[in-house]
Amino acid sequence: MPRVALNAQQKKDYKVRDLKGWVVKQMKLNGKRQADVAEVLGVSPGRVSQMLRMPDPKKDKGKRVIEDPFSYGDLLLLCNYFEVDGEEKERLLTL
Repeated sequence: MPRVALNAQQKKDYKVRDLKGWVVKQMKLNGKRQADVAEVLGVSPGRVSQMLRMPDPKKDKGKRVIEDPFSYGDLLLLCNYFEVDGEEKERLLTL
């Protein structure tokens, strides 16, 4: 399959989508719920749901989707909570 050139915004969108997917995957692998992640981040479970929501351009016209919801501190907390190894932690923190 041919590669296509992406602009900076498209690259960021892919990375954010990948990060949200990573959080959901870690939750499933570790048997954690959104309420557990919310407690770690110090936010409500509804806020975690908003943070993890994936935009669907066909269905979400006019709906608010948080573009880049995770701060550096949030990522550090999640990496420690999910006990991520050093290499993966470095990859996530340099997105």
